[in-house]
Amino acid sequence: MNWSKFLHALFNVADKYYVIAGVAFLVFYVLLRKRVAWKKIQPRYPVAADYRRELLFSTVSIVIFSLPPLILVQNDSLRPHTTYYASIARHGWVYFFAAFPLMFLMHDTYFYWMHRLIHHPKLFRLFHLVHHRSVNPSPWSAYAFHPLEAFAESLIFVIFLFTIPINLWHLFIFFLLSLVYNVYGHLGFELYPAGFHRHPLGRWMNTSVCHNQHHRHFKGNYGLYFLFWDRMMGTLREDYDAAFSEVGSRSKGMVMVGMLVLGAVFGATFGLHAQAPAGTDAPVKGDAIVGIWQTHGDKPAKIQIYSSSGLYYGKIISLRDPLENGKPVADKNNPDVAKRGQPVIGLVLLMGFKFDSDEWDDGHIYDPESGKTYSCILTLKDVNTLKVRGYVGISMFGRTEIWTRTN
Repeated sequence: MNWSKFLHALFNVADKYYVIAGVAFLVFYVLLRKRVAWKKIQPRYPVAADYRRELLFSTVSIVIFSLPPLILVQNDSLRPHTTYYASIARHGWVYFFAAFPLMFLMHDTYFYWMHRLIHHPKLFRLFHLVHHRSVNPSPWSAYAFHPLEAFAESLIFVIFLFTIPINLWHLFIFFLLSLVYNVYGHLGFELYPAGFHRHPLGRWMNTSVCHNQHHRHFKGNYGLYFLFWDRMMGTLREDYDAAFSEVGSRSKGMVMVGMLVLGAVFGATFGLHAQAPAGTDAPVKGDAIVGIWQTHGDKPAKIQIYSSSGLYYGKIISLRDPLENGKPVADKNNPDVAKRGQPVIGLVLLMGFKFDSDEWDDGHIYDPESGKTYSCILTLKDVNTLKVRGYVGISMFGRTEIWTRTN
């Protein structure tokens, strides 16, 4: 390997990434953090460990992204077999400028279908899980890929060089603009004006809100620059328009010190003013989940959810079949042997949930049937219907149960 050429290609990618992502991070996450917190799509900020992870994988991705130009353009034996051309005059200025929209359409198409492919359950953990650990993305998420995904992402460079005439300036300008839009998509703030998603042009453009939804929910909104494929294939999230409108409708008067954001117009108490669940006339508040809930299934039970020190918990207060062999049903599968004789009735199975905008997360649910504890998210479908999703690792891989209110 020609190390001087490799280092040149490496720094050619690295300097742009660190400068563009770094400036975005410095402005929105450091210098203006308190002033713009009210506009953040997800009100909380990532923690330092998230930034470190993103920077580590971004650096690995940069190394991988530097290889195609080194192998195909800097290699005198391979370059003649590509569509690379040195002089703009060879194809003229009309083609030179016309190539850019073509490149963006080609890249968007490749990205959409590649992205959907690596969301397949058999590929997700291997290729894409690293990127989706940034559930609340930051500018450093833009290149935070697993090496296998970074390799798949880099193939667009190869596609260009074997399909359409490509000049060095095409590559430089295109990938610079691509990087800028990628950082914007992961910014965590929406830069387009309110109502842009309804504009005849804007409805076809991918936005930071749109991609932020993908990171938060793991499903839908697969496009990169545009929404053509998402709209045609029915993969645009149904709540996208509402989410964009919500972000665009916020006013600066909704700011509260630091991470707390008051919904001044609609009276929400924490986070950005939350969208009301179906069947209600007001935004969700943390205590909306408090009450007695009926589970369904083979062994139904009643769960009392209550708050304590700002967190939410749930305990079993009754079972349809409270006895087993004439004795109260016991927690016989508890991993702690000393607790296997304790009654299931009275057992706390929902632990430590925090209210965040329109859901209760960061909590855990204990399953007495298996003795296992899972991460969990609670969401109100309406005032009397609760979605309980338990999972290991990420929410995409889990199970959802529906509980109904009984009081």
